[in-house]
Amino acid sequence: MLRFMKRVFLLHLLLLSGCGLLDQDGPTPIDGSSPETFEASMEAARYELGPRDRLKFEAAIRAAQAKQFARSETRQEMEARLRRALHGKTAPEIVAKVDRDMAKAGDQAADAVFDVKREVKKLGRDSAAN
Repeated sequence: MLRFMKRVFLLHLLLLSGCGLLDQDGPTPIDGSSPETFEASMEAARYELGPRDRLKFEAAIRAAQAKQFARSETRQEMEARLRRALHGKTAPEIVAKVDRDMAKAGDQAADAVFDVKREVKKLGRDSAAN
């Protein structure tokens, strides 16, 4: 099984190098112009990431799929929308957006906790005054 996986991986690398995706400087932009170029560029983009960033990348892709699924009537429409939504972006850009969104969500959660604490204190003062 491991031998098979290595062969599949090497085949992907050969295909990507044949497409010219591995010969460029910088991160690979996702090419959503066709299903074939999309899959090849997505594979190249995944390959460029470390394990932790690859998990964030995959989570972002799943979220994008869910968003496009909600807007689509058919599988083909969903796939086309996903290709358009990701076209031109790089894996590091997608991961950076995940990081920004997570930081924003964390800040919002902390702010909500502080708001609740202020309200609890206020209620405590109001009930003590009565």
